[in-house]
Amino acid sequence: MNNRPIRRFLRYALSASLLLTLIAGAVTVYAAFPGANGKIVFASNQDGTYQIYVMNADGTGQTNLTTDSAFEFSPAWSPDGSKIAFYSDQDGNTEIYAMNADGTGQTRLTTNSVSDFEPAWSPDGTKIVFISDRDQPGDCNYSGNCDIYVMNADGSGVTRLTNTSAFESSPAWSPDGTKIAFSRAPGPPNPGGPHEIYVMNADGSGYAQLSPSDGLLVGSPDWSPDGTKIAYVGGFGYGATSDVYVINANGSGRTNLTPNTPGDEGQPAWSPDGAKIAFTSGRDGNAELYVMNADGNGVTRLTNNPATDTGPDWQPIPPFNFSGFFQPVDNLPTLNVVKAGQAIPVKFSLNGDQGLNIFAAGYPGSQIIQCDSTTVVDGIEETVTAGSSSLSYDPSTDTYTYVWKTNKAWANSCRQLVVKLNDGSYHQANFKFK
Repeated sequence: MNNRPIRRFLRYALSASLLLTLIAGAVTVYAAFPGANGKIVFASNQDGTYQIYVMNADGTGQTNLTTDSAFEFSPAWSPDGSKIAFYSDQDGNTEIYAMNADGTGQTRLTTNSVSDFEPAWSPDGTKIVFISDRDQPGDCNYSGNCDIYVMNADGSGVTRLTNTSAFESSPAWSPDGTKIAFSRAPGPPNPGGPHEIYVMNADGSGYAQLSPSDGLLVGSPDWSPDGTKIAYVGGFGYGATSDVYVINANGSGRTNLTPNTPGDEGQPAWSPDGAKIAFTSGRDGNAELYVMNADGNGVTRLTNNPATDTGPDWQPIPPFNFSGFFQPVDNLPTLNVVKAGQAIPVKFSLNGDQGLNIFAAGYPGSQIIQCDSTTVVDGIEETVTAGSSSLSYDPSTDTYTYVWKTNKAWANSCRQLVVKLNDGSYHQANFKFK
């Protein structure tokens, strides 16, 4: 394995325990894209070498996506939640790769004789920012410097954004796509100097220091999905305990979210809904993944094994483009009239094939409502043979059909069908049963 990824992580270890806790990976960062909360991707060496894993937001269902002998690290979700970028030495050199959310379709995006690290997607999914020593080979290590680059999502069109003697790393795109936050530390001959958070325009211009110069060594910035705050890791000097901090996007209002904890905390990653932050912590004696509310309360442990789990990133599930129910079902406020016990084809579109896992757990469902005599009523013109409720998709018409099996016992009552999609949105239609 190329050992430069490990060496370059070492300079960001604020203490010996942080090195063990975070594998000095406090520089792994991404941007939180708005949406519903999906799965959490992370890196772990629980199978020997570092691989890319995914799990449910509650820590269940941990799955190794890469399953090879190479070193894979720094996973980052695309803004539509369909792909994961990461870096790997599987071809003998540290390069940027992308794969589908299930681990299939791995594609190498960079090809050169030097090292590329830390990919992060742009909010529109068309570009990937990363760090590299391609213009100064060998400098992305403990004592050198590294610069920030951007490329198209297919690996073409590489452009250098920073060109200084400092060590720039941890690029994170703002949700509106106009800014990139990153960490900067002095290059040679003072590689142990102050680490600060900077923000620059997406084209590399207009960079400015964001974090206050008060001795706190900081890194791993991550934007909140609304773009108003940035979370990062910080510690007051080498040997100090590190914590997760949040600061306003204008540099004001810094808050320590994890004070007075026994271990080091780092690598914060906002949830797409902005309500939670996942992070790595050694508070229980080993590097594990945790989640907390955005104010630092409600800490919950997600992983629990002897290995090192690190670098979480939260999958965004973008809102579906739901435009209403299609005939034969009329949308609110119309009361659809149908014979109890019949199966009703509930049709709709989500602007393309989104797969069949589109419903939130426990949905669709129905609930009793009052039969309002003043509501417009309309009879259901189409029913299907009664059977179990089911979902299908017709690509020729871009139409989902949920066959809703009603109950004969619902006769002479009114009910509301509630469809909750896994983007968190609710859609209702009212029915009167004869």
